Amino acid sequence: MLRNKKIVVALTASIAAVEAFRLIRELKKLGAEVYCIATKETFDIIGRKALEFTADKVMDEISGDVEHVSLYNNCDLLIIYPATANIISKISSKIADNIVNTTALVFLNHKPIIIAPAMHINMYENIREHLEKLSNYNHVYILQPRFENGKAKIAKVDDVIKKIFEIFNKDKKRVLILNGATAEFIDDVRVITNLSSGKMGNALAEALLKYFNVEMILGIGEKPRWVKCYRALTSEEMLNKALDLGKDFDIIISSAAISDFITEKLEGKVSSDNELIIKLKPNKKILKELRKRFKDKIIIGFKAEYNVDKDELIRRAKRRMEEYGLDMIIANDLSKYYFGSDETEVYAITKDKIELISGKKREVAEKLAEIINVITNGSCKS
Repeated sequence: MLRNKKIVVALTASIAAVEAFRLIRELKKLGAEVYCIATKETFDIIGRKALEFTADKVMDEISGDVEHVSLYNNCDLLIIYPATANIISKISSKIADNIVNTTALVFLNHKPIIIAPAMHINMYENIREHLEKLSNYNHVYILQPRFENGKAKIAKVDDVIKKIFEIFNKDKKRVLILNGATAEFIDDVRVITNLSSGKMGNALAEALLKYFNVEMILGIGEKPRWVKCYRALTSEEMLNKALDLGKDFDIIISSAAISDFITEKLEGKVSSDNELIIKLKPNKKILKELRKRFKDKIIIGFKAEYNVDKDELIRRAKRRMEEYGLDMIIANDLSKYYFGSDETEVYAITKDKIELISGKKREVAEKLAEIINVITNGSCKS
């Protein structure tokens, strides 16, 4: 997903520098080339050889090769992780006395810089003016630290990568994914829901980051690692959120397991001493409502059935696609791979093609992302 991207990770002398190893590994797993620069004092805290093993190249001084200029010319983004009070204050004051702040001053106002502060909270309060000054430059992104036990702790690696995708994808077409299970209230403390894990939707969201700027409305389930999420519990909340946000997106995908029925909610907590009859009524179909509101957007749905043969599964999915005016539908039979499975088998159905895809959900998601990229290329309307 970061293939062909070259990223500079800059380390400074904070104990939080130990977290940089994981950041570098994750970036390389995603396909990026990672060049590491560090102040000499950093190596009083971490081992140089360990860093050399992790990064593609490690530098701690500027030589006649003018490393700061070559890094600027060849790389796409600079991350200062961790950024001490000292390095932040120096960059803000335009001081260039080590490889980190010198490289930062070449990038400043021209190419993206992510700054991840890490320090005692008193120090953080005393350099706020420098952080505010830097944040006013073009292409500078200050990550909010985690405030715990009197410390401004460094941002988590997943938050850094999420920000990287936001930066690289900001000019790409925007995808909104609805994912996870929804719940409907029986009374004020009990709900009916389903067993959807949201794994397929999360895998698809992450795979789509290769091509699109992706955000998610999430019901019950775990968040994807690098995608901005908005929470919604009931089907009504999910629909309202989708109608509100959808106007700003080019493509809407619903992989959510949205409740087919809603209840007549009872007040308070119903006693468990007596028999209770729950009346269910059919719910609105979110895809249908989205198509009514957004007539010119690309809309993609999922259709899950249970224990039907291939022809019937495809027939039902096609009927749903035609009824709701969808651009693509993804159909699966839950009797083969149930909720929570790490594998799946789906039929990707477009107006002119049906493709069977099976395997690990992440592998299936990558193939689906390729198809979605092809069918939406040049055809999205906002």
